[in-house]
Amino acid sequence: MLTDYFEPFALLERISEPDGLGGQRFSFRYVMDFRGGLSYTAGQEISVGGRAVLRSDPVLLHEFDVTLAPGDYVRRERDGAVYRVTGCTEDMRSPAFSGLQFAQVPLERMVIPC
Repeated sequence: MLTDYFEPFALLERISEPDGLGGQRFSFRYVMDFRGGLSYTAGQEISVGGRAVLRSDPVLLHEFDVTLAPGDYVRRERDGAVYRVTGCTEDMRSPAFSGLQFAQVPLERMVIPC
């Protein structure tokens, strides 16, 4: 079954607070847990070092009852990697009559400076 490969993820909310120097400091606040599986799809062809390569884009398969939207942040609990959602769950949800109940959203991995 597809859900056998799911692992724990957490939905995060990005919050900003004053840093005391006139700027903003961003942090994440936990919202809820859900289960999902990270996979990759073939993306567009790009040129690296003068050679054509096929880029792979991450996608998150997740539980049917979870709804994610562009701009949401999720954290994979196994390694703490944070991803920003770039698509809508509603665009890639399995039909209600399907035996496999899941949804999928495209992601991009966030690199958070220390």
